[in-house]
Amino acid sequence: QRLRRGARIGRGQHRSGSRRAALWSSAPGKELWCQTSKEDALVKALELGVKTFVFETCGDEGGVEEREKWVASCLESTAFSREELRLLFRRGGAVETADGRHFASVHLLEDAADTANLATRLSASSVLDTFLVSFDPESGDGWKVIPVENLIAAKGMKGSKLLSVSKTASEAITMLSVLEAGTDGVLLDTNEAGEISEVARFLGAREAEDLVEATVSRVVYEGMGDRACVDLCSVLEPGEGLLCGSFSRGLFLVHSECDATDYINSRPFRVNAGPVHSYVKMPNDRTAYLSELGSGDQVLVVSPDGQTRTATVGRMKIEKRPLVRVDAEVPGSGDVISVFLQNAETVKLVEGGGPWKALPVTRLEPGAKLLCSFREEARHTGILVEERIVEK
Repeated sequence: QRLRRGARIGRGQHRSGSRRAALWSSAPGKELWCQTSKEDALVKALELGVKTFVFETCGDEGGVEEREKWVASCLESTAFSREELRLLFRRGGAVETADGRHFASVHLLEDAADTANLATRLSASSVLDTFLVSFDPESGDGWKVIPVENLIAAKGMKGSKLLSVSKTASEAITMLSVLEAGTDGVLLDTNEAGEISEVARFLGAREAEDLVEATVSRVVYEGMGDRACVDLCSVLEPGEGLLCGSFSRGLFLVHSECDATDYINSRPFRVNAGPVHSYVKMPNDRTAYLSELGSGDQVLVVSPDGQTRTATVGRMKIEKRPLVRVDAEVPGSGDVISVFLQNAETVKLVEGGGPWKALPVTRLEPGAKLLCSFREEARHTGILVEERIVEK
């Protein structure tokens, strides 16, 4: 029976405690603000961890009180209290608190001159400054990504915050990702709860995975199968890989093909993830079968210390190859989990037990300590469920 968890690894050290890190709000420097006039969107945002809401007042002195009452009515059907929220109000060129204190400056960017002027201000900013930028779809020149890249570069390491107003989840995710660092957050202006959920999921993919050291008990050569290479649109660093396995409860950290050899060049975008029946970990604490993945899907990239990021699948490459099965015992529970992989020197699992090491499956022996993700809960269609499921 799967009753207990084994030793967990986080940031290179053994530790115990909760299985998952905090939700998206723990992502360093990233903030999600919402502007909405729909109750269901506000409630969904609260459920997803959003605490900052922005409203237009249009100079109306009674506007603040009206919106405070509306928020209070929305909260009546929830377990949230007004004290948990931060309500902000846009008045002209500024964002203010309910009592009129300055919180952020607002900048409408219509052309390159506007961007250059704001870049000058950002280069002289401090940790006390917050800048909210938006783009006028009517009178603007249509440029968004390059201007934001210039602003992020101008801000540098000043410590100030730069947030972008976005109307859709796709635009918000772009703003959070440009120039790799992205903006410090977004103000999502929408009445669609689904748009808020999509951005929250994107930020939630940054949560950490708790990894255990499972001990290899058996290595068996198992004939041929249709194995899948997951070719990503991102370069993976040494140590990074995908969580894959035959059982949804136990997934092995499969290393990328980033190591060059005398026989083959480095392919740091590729993870040789195993046959098509295998599970792979996805963002938002879900799994999928390798057979289901296709170009454009998002997968969860994991490092040996449990840190994660999302990456986009550029291509799936499925071919018949010889396979090897690796069984490993999870500490504490005695549960045995399994993974099938291609039998080749370039296919590697990540060993713990101190500084991590990428071990070729061709050299694996019983007793090796492999990094794995282990969950007692069952899964149905990739989602955790309270159900007894036997996998063997």
